Amino acid sequence: AVVSTQSTGGPSERRSVYLIHTQPTDMHLSSLESVGRALEQLEGIEGLEERLVRPLKEMVRTQFKFGALAHGTQAEARIVRKLEVKQGYKDLTVAPKLHDFDYDSF
Repeated sequence: AVVSTQSTGGPSERRSVYLIHTQPTDMHLSSLESVGRALEQLEGIEGLEERLVRPLKEMVRTQFKFGALAHGTQAEARIVRKLEVKQGYKDLTVAPKLHDFDYDSF
C-alpha cells in the first residue's frame, strides 16, 4: 500500500526508497516507511524509521543489481506520457523510468 505523507505528519523530507514501485506523487511512501515515520514521531525514537526501512532499501538495491529500474511518480508519468503522445510515441505500457538516477549511490 502507498500512504501520503500528508497523513503522517507533513511533507516528506525525501522521496520513498521504494523506487521500483511507481508512487502516485513524491509525497507518498510505502506502508513500511509510513509506519516507521509514525512510530518514530509517536514514540520519540530517533532513527527508528531508517532502521525499519533498511531491509526495504537493501531489497531495492538487490533488485537494481538484477536490472530493475527506478520509477518516477504517477504524476511525473502523466507529464511524460502527454509529451510522448504529442511526439507520436506508441508504446505507453511501460512505467517511465527515472533518467539520470545514480544507482551506485542508492
